[in-house]
Amino acid sequence: MEQYFTIKSQYPDALLLFQVGDFYELFFEDAQKAAATLAITLTKRGKNKGVDVPLCGIPVHALNHYVPKLIRQGYRVAVCDQLTKPMPGTVVQRGVTHVFTPGTLTDQALLDEKTASYLLSFFPCDDQWALVFSELLTAQLFATTVAVGEHRLLEAELARFSPDEILIPTMRTQAGLVTYFGQLGYCTTPVIMNEDSRDDYALPSIARAVIEQQFSDAIVQQLRSKPALNGGMEQLFGYLHKHQQGALEHFKSVHFYEPDDYLLLDAATQKNLDLVVAGGYGAEKQSGGAKTLFAVMDGAKTAMGSRTIKKWILRPLMQRVSIEQRLDVVSALVHNVALLQAFERTLGQVADLERIIGRIALDRATVADYKALRDSLLLLGDVTSLLSQLAQLEPKPQLAMMLVQKIADFSSLITLLQSSLNDDPAVDVVIKSGFNPELDRLRHLLAHSHQDILALESCEVAATGIASLKIGFTDLSGYYIEVTQTHLAKIPERYVHKQTLSNRQRFTTPELKGIEADLFKARNELGEIEKEVFARVKQNVRTYLSSLRLCAQALAYLDGLFGFAWIAYHNHYVRPTFNDKRSINIVGGRHPVVAQNVGAAFIPNNTQINDQQSLLIITGPNMGGKSTYLRQVALISIMAQAGSFVPAEAADLFIVDRIFTRIGAGDNVALGKSTFLVEMEETATICTQARAQSLVILDEVGRGTSTFDGMALAQAIIEYIAQYLGARCLFATHYHELTMLQQTIPVIANYHADCKKVDDDIVFLHTIIPGVAQSSFGVDVARLAQVPAAITTRAAQLLKAMERHETTLSSALDTPPQALHCEYCVDKKVMEWLQRVRNLDLDGLTPRQAYDILWELKKQV
Repeated sequence: MEQYFTIKSQYPDALLLFQVGDFYELFFEDAQKAAATLAITLTKRGKNKGVDVPLCGIPVHALNHYVPKLIRQGYRVAVCDQLTKPMPGTVVQRGVTHVFTPGTLTDQALLDEKTASYLLSFFPCDDQWALVFSELLTAQLFATTVAVGEHRLLEAELARFSPDEILIPTMRTQAGLVTYFGQLGYCTTPVIMNEDSRDDYALPSIARAVIEQQFSDAIVQQLRSKPALNGGMEQLFGYLHKHQQGALEHFKSVHFYEPDDYLLLDAATQKNLDLVVAGGYGAEKQSGGAKTLFAVMDGAKTAMGSRTIKKWILRPLMQRVSIEQRLDVVSALVHNVALLQAFERTLGQVADLERIIGRIALDRATVADYKALRDSLLLLGDVTSLLSQLAQLEPKPQLAMMLVQKIADFSSLITLLQSSLNDDPAVDVVIKSGFNPELDRLRHLLAHSHQDILALESCEVAATGIASLKIGFTDLSGYYIEVTQTHLAKIPERYVHKQTLSNRQRFTTPELKGIEADLFKARNELGEIEKEVFARVKQNVRTYLSSLRLCAQALAYLDGLFGFAWIAYHNHYVRPTFNDKRSINIVGGRHPVVAQNVGAAFIPNNTQINDQQSLLIITGPNMGGKSTYLRQVALISIMAQAGSFVPAEAADLFIVDRIFTRIGAGDNVALGKSTFLVEMEETATICTQARAQSLVILDEVGRGTSTFDGMALAQAIIEYIAQYLGARCLFATHYHELTMLQQTIPVIANYHADCKKVDDDIVFLHTIIPGVAQSSFGVDVARLAQVPAAITTRAAQLLKAMERHETTLSSALDTPPQALHCEYCVDKKVMEWLQRVRNLDLDGLTPRQAYDILWELKKQV
């Protein structure tokens, strides 16, 4: 166990999978954690300091099956392989060959192909929190800072990137950070930065040296001028030096940004609008079809294009020029269907080059990855040709030629991959015949070995006169000459005995041994030489990494734009326009997700928000379409600023800096917060962070407390937004008294969800029109939900009494049911009658008695 303890001490935070033969074994606490997570048997082996040593194991061949399960539970996994073959009297050499951590995964089987995998280095310094996000396979770095205490802004960035692992420095506040991030659902890893210990995670001096070597002087100076970011970068590079050292050399630049460089969408808004993850308010009500905006907008043909679209949804642009550039490409494709379809056919054959190139850079690519690279590069001629055609179309999109310029000439690399890699999947070789002379010679030798064996067999038959003599082969004993017992007298002295079977014996000869030795040597040499040749091919490919990354980025960007165009064309979206008047004018707007799921049954609506009516109060019944209407306005703005067409007949919008939503009801039991407290916290965020350029969506604020408390808060919030903030706002409510605010605050306009009564039934028209709703129709909605008739009847009678102000709620509760002709009192009598009938002894009744009982019941009715 000494070897185990030595290696385990180098990876104290990871579960160590220690290879012993055909199994990876785990010991001590690692075994207990793994057995519980993987539902495998926990046993024991030997003792350590007099205590049983817990043990569990998994087969070597099943590594890729079990590791994802451990990673999903937040564990780090260090795989310790046998580096030498077991030999009598020697200790097998072992070493860690792979470290799996949630934020540094590279294997395709461990990753969601449509979601980027980020590792976040979080570093507090003075009055700032530094956030350095790294994407290992694309070698991209995003760095920003948030003021200490700005938890909402921090959580917005966390939700935007959704890191798989967060590095935090070991310090007095570590426990608090672990708890905080854990409550938000993130996996954390404490990192020690210490020059004095060789066993710590990170050496600052090494991290600093790598930063100075990798980055330009301008980037280094920018990091040095911001101590928090510099600390975050050193922490990240120190951690990667320990766990993914080969990745460091590929980080060449840093994208410094401020959170408000993009349309800011806080965590609550991302959830409430179901942008990329279903689960916000209303998502669970959808029985099928798309449930997120991303699911609707993802028309990309490649995984890297899908990841690009997801990033754009979470990071909508703020610069009008950049938005228009994307829209120009989408517009050109939407209006040229033949070109759109040509892109669809071509991009559909392109592999996930971003991640393939990342694995090549980290020397973790498979043969299949290199073949996919070759096949994708062969399509670049078609891609650049289509882009050149696109650049000539109106409105002559500039991005088309910019993308062409990022795609280099890879003809020499294509030639290398075509000439070196085997195309025949039926042949278990990597390198194609004709690429390397020595490989060809050895393959020829092995291919003709059977003929040499047959020739030797013919010679031995002739020399011995044994016609049944055969030469065979087994993995255990190698080549042999087999002779039956009846011919043993004919065996020459040069035959060396190898094996005796029931009715035959096996021998070898110097000639057969010579052939066997040559073949064995050829097989070993063939494998080694093929590895060497493939290694040289891989090294040659690595010289193209920089231009390959640019090409992959261009293809991912192109596919993202294609995806927008594909969805816009098929869903009949329109190009949005933008104004500087902070006005929203949407004609025939549709909720992109709901409209796709219900099709032609969806009812479009218009929206007008401007200086004359900057805050819309929307009343009307539940089920009338208010919440859908609120969301669709926000989603249309997000789509437009992402560079997409939008679901409407026309849309003229302004560039929104932030979108805030307060929708639905939800508590936070983990933090001990009630539904109303969560609602007020989100409302506080809106009222303190919204600006005149913001869009605010508020749905039924104040419903979580008493009627008068809720109404008072709702009115105060409306007044604050309308008169002080000046943000554009849609406010849905059932407090009809609030509609009177239009008389005192000119920028408030009243709208309602229209419906009508047909006989005693309510029909929802799902149209939002000017004016105030006559009623919330709560009792009618209860009837639709099949609440027992006795309850809805009683509720309707109470409602009429309250609306006539003939009785207060308290007096209504005290009123005997008979006074209101309540039907549930009849229900009670019915139950008494049923019980009486149930207790009747029919066999003991005379016809006359039965008639009398029936007559009595009839009179009571």
